[in-house]
Amino acid sequence: MPWKALSMSEARAAFVALVRSRTVSFAQACRSFAIARKTGYKWVRRAGQEPGLPLADRPRRPRHVPGRTPPAVEQAILEVRAEHGWGARKIHAFLRGQPLTIPTARTVTAVLRRHGCIEPAAASDSPTLRFERDAANQLWQADFKGPLDFRRCKLHLFDVLDDHSRYALACELLPDRTMAGAWRILWNLFGEVGLPEAVLCDNAFAARTNTGLSWFDAQLIRLGVRPVHGRPYHPQTQGKIERWHGTLQAEAFRRVCWDSPDTFAADLRRWRTEVYNAVRPHEALGDRPPVTRWRLSTRRRPSAVPAVEYPSRATLRKVMQKGEISWHNCEILVGAGIAGDWVRVEERDGLVAVWYSWKEIRRLPIDHLRKRAIV
Repeated sequence: MPWKALSMSEARAAFVALVRSRTVSFAQACRSFAIARKTGYKWVRRAGQEPGLPLADRPRRPRHVPGRTPPAVEQAILEVRAEHGWGARKIHAFLRGQPLTIPTARTVTAVLRRHGCIEPAAASDSPTLRFERDAANQLWQADFKGPLDFRRCKLHLFDVLDDHSRYALACELLPDRTMAGAWRILWNLFGEVGLPEAVLCDNAFAARTNTGLSWFDAQLIRLGVRPVHGRPYHPQTQGKIERWHGTLQAEAFRRVCWDSPDTFAADLRRWRTEVYNAVRPHEALGDRPPVTRWRLSTRRRPSAVPAVEYPSRATLRKVMQKGEISWHNCEILVGAGIAGDWVRVEERDGLVAVWYSWKEIRRLPIDHLRKRAIV
């Protein structure tokens, strides 16, 4: 019949029994079981201290860890994580203002990893490059997000973010993605906080042909605000508002109610003002919330969009229905968004330039003009 294989615990018990039988010397017993004398003494001592218990391996974890994070601190870290879904840096910055001793963000990372909240991340040696304006209201970023489904009804969010402070100025529900709907939100926002120097949008707000002006751009220009558009298929240009959309998905949507559009909008507005802008630490701001950088604009919004004015002796042309003007029997495209408005035309140094209010919207060599051709 085959030999019975002994478990490690049974082999140790057999060694102790052999030593206690005194039929062989201690050294011979150790050689029989192929163990060192130091190991043999350890198991004989364990058998005397814990009679009747199996001689299994003990965990190597120390019984007392002086530097271990206190349970109250771990509980606070886990509560903030459960409520907001933030990472270690934001949780550390948020809890610094409370009567808790948290040494570093690395401690928070260790707690989150120990409780299975995060996975180990791959190390990266590439430094993070950030581009931002020097002061609040120098540039706003605006974009749509959606659609969101509400009982077979699709709605869209229109978001506005200040480039310098990352302050979320607006996050409002709209039934569509039209320029008119976005403009209503911007107009009210201009009245509340003032005018920025420029507004950055994607090409959905530009002229359809990407030549000349859209109606949306024209409204901004008449207010003295410079319209800016990102390159096609290049979302990095609007990286801050794209990152805001990721934060909405990860943090806001898990905390707001979806019962109705009104409830959703109210909860989202509360989260934007009371959490994101006021208390949520932002890594790019030195772990401070956006409200610490945000300032109201000193440029106040007029009661109505001003009319376009030109110098008295300027050469003007009226924009036709398709967005073109006639110049020397040629048609120059300036944008259907300003059809019916007047533009100023200048010729200088072999170039023809077209201006809408203070903004130059086209410049091309006179030699490129061809009769009865649209350029």
